[in-house]
Amino acid sequence: MELQGILTQNRIERLADKYAGGELTKVNAPKDGKYDVFISHSSHDMGFVRKLIKFLRHSKGVENAYVDWLDPIMDHETDARTAENLKDRISKARKVIYVVTTESLKSSWCSWEIGYSDCAKGVDDLAILAVKPNNGKWKKREFLQQYPWIYYDLKEHMFKVRKRNGESVMLFDWLNRVEK
Repeated sequence: MELQGILTQNRIERLADKYAGGELTKVNAPKDGKYDVFISHSSHDMGFVRKLIKFLRHSKGVENAYVDWLDPIMDHETDARTAENLKDRISKARKVIYVVTTESLKSSWCSWEIGYSDCAKGVDDLAILAVKPNNGKWKKREFLQQYPWIYYDLKEHMFKVRKRNGESVMLFDWLNRVEK
C-alpha cells in the first residue's frame, strides 16, 4: 500500500510538472453553484496540493477545485466561522478528495472535514488519495479504510478509484459522475 501511494504521488507530480502556466491564485467560482471537488489536506502539503490541482485541471477536466487557502472568505484565524464556511464549501462540492499524508493524519480539521463530508455527501462521493500512507491501516484512523481509494493502476497506466465493493472506475469517470 505504501509503495502504491508513493507511485501515485510521483505520477501526479510528474504529470503536473509538464503542464505550463496556470498559477493558482484564487478559487474559481462555480458556474452552477457546485465545485467539482473539495480537497481536504494539511497546509503542510500545499506544494503537492498545488500540483494535484494542476493535474486535476489539465488531465481530469476539473475546472474548480476548492482549497481553503485560495478562498478569500477563509482569510481569518480558525474559529466557528471556519467550520460554517467549510460546511458550505463541502456541501457545494460534487466530490471530496482527502489527501492522506503524515501531516493530514495529525490534523483535527482534516478529520473533521472527512467526517462532515461523509455525513453530507455519502461515502461514494469521497475518495482517499494516500500519498504517504503507513500500510493503509493508520492506527487510530482505521475508519479511513471504509472510503474509496485513488490510485495509479500500473497495468492499465491510468488513475482509478477503487470503490468499497472492490470495483474500480477511472478517476475521470468518478469525478464526473454524479452518484446521487
